[in-house]
Amino acid sequence: MKKTEAELLENQWDVENMEVDPEVLAKYVRYDVDEERAVATITFDRPERLNAIPVAAFERVGDLVREAETDDRVKVIVFKGEGDHFGTGADASELGHYIGYKSGTDKASRRRPAQRQRILPDRNVLSSGFTRPIIESLKATICQVQGYCYGGHFQIALSADIVIASPDAKFTHPAFRYLGPAPQDMYHWIEKVGLTTMKDVMLTMRAIGAEEGERKGLVTKVVERDELGRWVDDYADAIAVMPLDSLMMGKSMMQVVMEARGKGLGAMTGWIGHGWATNVSFEEGDWNFLKERHGKGVAQALADRDRLVAPYFRLSDSRSREA
Repeated sequence: MKKTEAELLENQWDVENMEVDPEVLAKYVRYDVDEERAVATITFDRPERLNAIPVAAFERVGDLVREAETDDRVKVIVFKGEGDHFGTGADASELGHYIGYKSGTDKASRRRPAQRQRILPDRNVLSSGFTRPIIESLKATICQVQGYCYGGHFQIALSADIVIASPDAKFTHPAFRYLGPAPQDMYHWIEKVGLTTMKDVMLTMRAIGAEEGERKGLVTKVVERDELGRWVDDYADAIAVMPLDSLMMGKSMMQVVMEARGKGLGAMTGWIGHGWATNVSFEEGDWNFLKERHGKGVAQALADRDRLVAPYFRLSDSRSREA
Protein backbone atom coordinates (compact mmCIF):
# COMPACT_ATOMS: atom_id res chain seq x y z
CA MET A 1 0.00 0.00 0.00
CA LYS A 2 1.23 3.48 -0.86
CA LYS A 3 2.62 5.31 2.16
CA THR A 4 1.38 8.72 3.22
CA GLU A 5 3.78 11.65 3.44
CA ALA A 6 3.37 11.47 7.22
CA GLU A 7 4.66 7.89 7.16
CA LEU A 8 7.51 8.73 4.78
CA LEU A 9 8.58 11.68 6.92
CA GLU A 10 8.35 10.00 10.32
CA ASN A 11 12.16 9.78 10.52
CA GLN A 12 12.58 13.39 9.34
CA TRP A 13 10.24 15.27 11.66
CA ASP A 14 9.59 14.89 15.39
CA VAL A 15 6.62 12.55 15.12
CA GLU A 16 6.34 12.16 18.91
CA ASN A 17 5.11 15.75 19.16
CA MET A 18 2.75 15.61 16.19
CA GLU A 19 -0.67 14.16 15.48
CA VAL A 20 -0.55 11.66 12.60
CA ASP A 21 -3.34 9.20 13.46
CA PRO A 22 -5.52 8.96 10.28
CA GLU A 23 -8.71 8.58 12.32
CA VAL A 24 -8.01 11.77 14.26
CA LEU A 25 -7.09 13.65 11.09
CA ALA A 26 -10.34 12.51 9.46
CA LYS A 27 -12.25 13.84 12.45
CA TYR A 28 -10.65 17.28 12.09
CA VAL A 29 -11.03 17.41 8.29
CA ARG A 30 -14.41 16.00 7.26
CA TYR A 31 -15.54 15.19 3.71
CA ASP A 32 -19.03 14.96 2.27
CA VAL A 33 -20.48 14.75 -1.23
CA ASP A 34 -23.92 16.07 -2.17
CA GLU A 35 -24.44 14.14 -5.39
CA GLU A 36 -27.71 15.89 -6.22
CA ARG A 37 -26.01 19.33 -6.15
CA ALA A 38 -22.64 18.09 -7.52
CA VAL A 39 -20.85 19.61 -4.50
CA ALA A 40 -18.11 18.13 -2.33
CA THR A 41 -17.53 19.84 1.02
CA ILE A 42 -14.30 19.78 3.02
CA THR A 43 -15.04 20.94 6.56
CA PHE A 44 -12.50 21.90 9.22
CA ASP A 45 -13.96 20.69 12.49
CA ARG A 46 -11.82 21.72 15.42
CA PRO A 47 -13.58 24.89 16.60
CA GLU A 48 -12.17 24.68 20.12
CA ARG A 49 -8.73 25.34 18.56
CA LEU A 50 -10.02 27.93 16.05
CA ASN A 51 -9.89 25.10 13.48
CA ALA A 52 -6.09 24.88 13.66
CA ILE A 53 -5.26 21.41 12.39
CA PRO A 54 -2.21 19.14 12.66
CA VAL A 55 0.38 19.57 9.92
CA ALA A 56 -0.32 16.06 8.64
CA ALA A 57 -4.00 16.98 8.18
CA PHE A 58 -3.05 19.27 5.31
CA GLU A 59 -2.00 16.22 3.33
CA ARG A 60 -5.52 14.91 3.89
CA VAL A 61 -6.91 18.16 2.46
CA GLY A 62 -4.90 17.64 -0.72
CA ASP A 63 -5.93 13.99 -0.96
CA LEU A 64 -9.61 14.95 -0.64
CA VAL A 65 -9.27 17.56 -3.39
CA ARG A 66 -7.74 14.92 -5.67
CA GLU A 67 -10.57 12.53 -4.77
CA ALA A 68 -13.19 15.14 -5.64
CA GLU A 69 -11.39 16.01 -8.86
CA THR A 70 -11.69 12.43 -10.13
CA ASP A 71 -15.30 12.03 -8.98
CA ASP A 72 -17.67 12.76 -11.89
CA ARG A 73 -20.45 13.42 -9.40
CA VAL A 74 -18.60 16.56 -8.26
CA LYS A 75 -18.29 19.91 -10.05
CA VAL A 76 -17.64 22.19 -7.07
CA ILE A 77 -15.43 21.78 -3.98
CA VAL A 78 -16.40 23.94 -0.98
CA PHE A 79 -14.08 24.61 1.98
CA LYS A 80 -15.69 25.68 5.25
CA GLY A 81 -14.95 25.79 8.97
CA GLU A 82 -17.12 24.96 11.96
CA GLY A 83 -17.66 27.62 14.60
CA ASP A 84 -16.61 31.25 14.56
CA HIS A 85 -13.54 30.93 12.33
CA PHE A 86 -12.59 29.41 8.98
CA GLY A 87 -9.23 28.32 10.38
CA THR A 88 -5.89 29.42 11.78
CA GLY A 89 -3.56 27.13 9.85
CA ALA A 90 -1.36 24.46 11.35
CA ASP A 91 -1.50 23.72 15.05
CA ALA A 92 1.15 26.05 16.48
CA SER A 93 2.20 23.40 19.03
CA GLU A 94 3.64 21.41 16.11
CA LEU A 95 5.64 24.27 14.61
CA GLY A 96 9.33 23.46 14.74
CA HIS A 97 8.62 19.78 15.32
CA TYR A 98 7.42 19.25 11.75
CA ILE A 99 10.87 20.23 10.42
CA GLY A 100 12.72 18.08 12.93
CA TYR A 101 13.23 20.08 16.13
CA LYS A 102 13.02 17.73 19.13
CA SER A 103 11.63 18.45 22.58
CA GLY A 104 14.36 16.79 24.65
CA THR A 105 17.37 18.41 26.29
CA ASP A 106 20.05 15.94 25.17
CA LYS A 107 22.56 16.81 22.44
CA ALA A 108 20.69 14.92 19.71
CA SER A 109 17.41 16.65 20.55
CA ARG A 110 19.00 20.08 20.58
CA ARG A 111 20.65 19.58 17.20
CA ARG A 112 19.47 22.07 14.59
CA PRO A 113 17.61 20.24 11.77
CA ALA A 114 19.40 19.94 8.44
CA GLN A 115 18.07 21.78 5.39
CA ARG A 116 16.93 18.47 3.88
CA GLN A 117 14.66 18.00 6.90
CA ARG A 118 13.13 21.44 6.32
CA ILE A 119 12.75 21.06 2.55
CA LEU A 120 10.83 17.78 2.44
CA PRO A 121 7.85 18.60 4.71
CA ASP A 122 7.57 22.10 3.24
CA ARG A 123 7.53 20.78 -0.31
CA ASN A 124 5.70 17.48 0.15
CA VAL A 125 3.07 18.53 2.71
CA LEU A 126 2.71 22.30 2.89
CA SER A 127 3.11 23.00 -0.83
CA SER A 128 2.70 20.03 -3.14
CA GLY A 129 0.62 18.32 -0.49
CA PHE A 130 -2.36 20.66 -0.40
CA THR A 131 -1.96 24.08 -2.04
CA ARG A 132 -0.91 22.68 -5.39
CA PRO A 133 -3.89 20.28 -5.67
CA ILE A 134 -6.23 23.20 -4.93
CA ILE A 135 -4.54 25.62 -7.33
CA GLU A 136 -4.45 23.01 -10.08
CA SER A 137 -7.88 21.52 -9.42
CA LEU A 138 -9.97 21.21 -12.57
CA LYS A 139 -13.10 21.44 -10.46
CA ALA A 140 -14.30 24.82 -9.17
CA THR A 141 -13.21 25.67 -5.61
CA ILE A 142 -15.02 27.98 -3.15
CA CYS A 143 -13.98 29.12 0.33
CA GLN A 144 -16.64 30.07 2.87
CA VAL A 145 -14.72 32.32 5.25
CA GLN A 146 -15.74 33.77 8.59
CA GLY A 147 -13.45 35.12 11.30
CA TYR A 148 -9.78 34.18 11.15
CA CYS A 149 -8.35 32.89 7.88
CA TYR A 150 -4.71 32.47 8.82
CA GLY A 151 -1.72 30.35 7.86
CA GLY A 152 -2.54 27.21 5.90
CA HIS A 153 -6.19 28.25 5.72
CA PHE A 154 -5.11 31.52 4.15
CA GLN A 155 -3.10 29.50 1.63
CA ILE A 156 -6.33 27.65 0.79
CA ALA A 157 -8.14 30.96 0.24
CA LEU A 158 -5.30 32.24 -1.96
CA SER A 159 -5.46 29.03 -3.99
CA ALA A 160 -9.25 28.87 -4.40
CA ASP A 161 -11.25 30.20 -7.35
CA ILE A 162 -13.86 32.02 -5.27
CA VAL A 163 -13.83 33.38 -1.71
CA ILE A 164 -17.10 34.42 -0.04
CA ALA A 165 -16.42 36.12 3.29
CA SER A 166 -18.29 37.67 6.19
CA PRO A 167 -17.37 41.25 7.22
CA ASP A 168 -15.37 40.01 10.23
CA ALA A 169 -13.04 37.83 8.12
CA LYS A 170 -9.30 38.54 8.45
CA PHE A 171 -6.61 37.14 6.19
CA THR A 172 -2.84 36.75 6.67
CA HIS A 173 -0.05 34.30 7.44
CA PRO A 174 1.11 34.27 11.09
CA ALA A 175 4.52 33.03 9.94
CA PHE A 176 5.26 36.71 9.35
CA ARG A 177 4.71 37.20 13.08
CA TYR A 178 6.67 34.11 14.11
CA LEU A 179 9.66 34.61 11.84
CA GLY A 180 9.44 37.98 10.07
CA PRO A 181 8.64 38.47 6.36
CA ALA A 182 9.00 34.76 5.67
CA PRO A 183 8.87 33.47 2.08
CA GLN A 184 5.48 32.31 0.86
CA ASP A 185 4.03 31.55 -2.60
CA MET A 186 4.89 34.95 -4.07
CA TYR A 187 2.96 34.28 -7.27
CA HIS A 188 -0.41 34.03 -5.55
CA TRP A 189 0.27 36.88 -3.17
CA ILE A 190 1.05 39.25 -6.03
CA GLU A 191 -1.76 37.98 -8.27
CA LYS A 192 -4.41 38.20 -5.57
CA VAL A 193 -3.55 41.37 -3.64
CA GLY A 194 -0.83 43.13 -5.65
CA LEU A 195 2.78 43.89 -4.85
CA THR A 196 2.12 47.01 -2.74
CA THR A 197 -0.34 45.26 -0.41
CA MET A 198 1.84 42.16 -0.23
CA LYS A 199 4.77 44.27 0.99
CA ASP A 200 2.52 46.10 3.45
CA VAL A 201 1.26 42.86 5.00
CA MET A 202 4.60 41.02 5.03
CA LEU A 203 6.59 43.90 6.49
CA THR A 204 4.08 45.01 9.14
CA MET A 205 2.64 41.52 9.72
CA ARG A 206 -0.92 42.87 9.75
CA ALA A 207 -4.07 41.11 8.54
CA ILE A 208 -6.25 42.05 5.56
CA GLY A 209 -9.89 42.72 6.41
CA ALA A 210 -12.74 41.33 4.31
CA GLU A 211 -13.69 44.63 2.68
CA GLU A 212 -10.08 45.47 1.83
CA GLY A 213 -9.70 41.94 0.49
CA GLU A 214 -12.70 42.46 -1.78
CA ARG A 215 -11.26 45.72 -3.11
CA LYS A 216 -7.87 44.16 -3.74
CA GLY A 217 -9.17 40.99 -5.44
CA LEU A 218 -8.54 38.42 -2.72
CA VAL A 219 -12.23 38.16 -1.78
CA THR A 220 -14.95 37.61 -4.38
CA LYS A 221 -17.83 38.93 -2.29
CA VAL A 222 -18.45 40.11 1.28
CA VAL A 223 -21.82 39.16 2.75
CA GLU A 224 -23.32 39.20 6.24
CA ARG A 225 -22.42 36.18 8.31
CA ASP A 226 -26.00 34.92 8.51
CA GLU A 227 -26.12 34.94 4.71
CA LEU A 228 -22.73 33.35 4.17
CA GLY A 229 -23.90 29.79 3.68
CA ARG A 230 -26.69 30.81 1.31
CA TRP A 231 -24.35 32.80 -0.91
CA VAL A 232 -21.86 29.93 -1.07
CA ASP A 233 -24.68 27.55 -1.99
CA ASP A 234 -25.92 29.96 -4.66
CA TYR A 235 -22.44 30.25 -6.18
CA ALA A 236 -22.00 26.48 -6.14
CA ASP A 237 -25.40 25.92 -7.73
CA ALA A 238 -24.67 28.50 -10.44
CA ILE A 239 -21.39 26.77 -11.30
CA ALA A 240 -22.97 23.31 -11.23
CA VAL A 241 -25.24 24.25 -14.15
CA MET A 242 -22.13 24.17 -16.36
CA PRO A 243 -21.32 20.90 -18.19
CA LEU A 244 -18.52 19.04 -16.44
CA ASP A 245 -16.42 18.85 -19.62
CA SER A 246 -16.69 22.60 -20.16
CA LEU A 247 -15.78 23.33 -16.55
CA MET A 248 -12.67 21.15 -16.61
CA MET A 249 -11.53 22.42 -20.01
CA GLY A 250 -11.95 26.01 -18.86
CA LYS A 251 -9.96 25.40 -15.69
CA SER A 252 -7.26 23.68 -17.79
CA MET A 253 -6.90 26.74 -20.01
CA MET A 254 -6.63 28.95 -16.92
CA GLN A 255 -3.76 26.74 -15.75
CA VAL A 256 -1.87 27.32 -19.00
CA VAL A 257 -2.08 31.09 -18.58
CA MET A 258 -1.16 30.90 -14.89
CA GLU A 259 1.96 28.91 -15.74
CA ALA A 260 2.92 31.52 -18.33
CA ARG A 261 2.56 34.20 -15.65
CA GLY A 262 4.94 32.43 -13.26
CA LYS A 263 2.79 30.15 -11.11
CA GLY A 264 5.30 27.29 -10.97
CA LEU A 265 8.28 29.40 -10.00
CA GLY A 266 6.19 31.40 -7.55
CA ALA A 267 5.16 28.24 -5.72
CA MET A 268 8.79 27.19 -5.36
CA THR A 269 9.56 30.40 -3.47
CA GLY A 270 7.30 29.07 -0.74
CA TRP A 271 8.91 25.71 -0.05
CA ILE A 272 12.50 26.63 -0.88
CA GLY A 273 12.44 29.95 0.94
CA HIS A 274 10.67 28.51 3.95
CA GLY A 275 13.88 26.69 4.91
CA TRP A 276 15.52 30.08 5.29
CA ALA A 277 12.70 31.31 7.50
CA THR A 278 12.90 28.33 9.85
CA ASN A 279 16.65 28.87 10.15
CA VAL A 280 16.48 32.58 11.00
CA SER A 281 19.15 33.95 13.33
CA PHE A 282 17.75 36.00 16.21
CA GLU A 283 19.91 38.83 17.52
CA GLU A 284 19.93 40.19 21.07
CA GLY A 285 16.70 42.11 21.62
CA ASP A 286 14.77 40.43 18.78
CA TRP A 287 11.39 38.95 19.66
CA ASN A 288 12.01 35.20 19.42
CA PHE A 289 8.84 33.14 18.96
CA LEU A 290 10.47 29.78 19.71
CA LYS A 291 12.00 31.09 22.91
CA GLU A 292 8.82 32.87 23.99
CA ARG A 293 6.68 29.83 23.21
CA HIS A 294 8.95 27.58 25.26
CA GLY A 295 8.68 29.82 28.31
CA LYS A 296 5.07 31.03 28.09
CA GLY A 297 3.16 28.75 25.77
CA VAL A 298 1.83 29.59 22.31
CA ALA A 299 -1.24 31.62 23.29
CA GLN A 300 0.56 33.89 25.77
CA ALA A 301 3.58 34.34 23.48
CA LEU A 302 1.41 35.51 20.59
CA ALA A 303 -0.71 37.72 22.85
CA ASP A 304 2.47 39.40 24.09
CA ARG A 305 3.65 39.85 20.49
CA ASP A 306 0.38 41.54 19.53
CA ARG A 307 0.79 44.06 22.33
CA LEU A 308 4.07 45.26 20.84
CA VAL A 309 2.24 46.98 17.96
CA ALA A 310 -0.71 49.34 17.51
CA PRO A 311 -4.19 47.73 17.29
CA TYR A 312 -4.31 48.11 13.48
CA PHE A 313 -1.45 45.64 13.11
CA ARG A 314 -2.63 43.00 15.58
CA LEU A 315 -3.87 39.54 14.60
CA SER A 316 -6.16 39.18 17.60
CA ASP A 317 -9.77 40.34 17.85
CA SER A 318 -8.72 43.85 18.90
CA ARG A 319 -10.69 46.33 16.85
CA SER A 320 -8.54 47.59 13.99
CA ARG A 321 -9.01 50.35 11.47
CA GLU A 322 -10.16 49.12 8.05
CA ALA A 323 -7.52 49.85 5.41
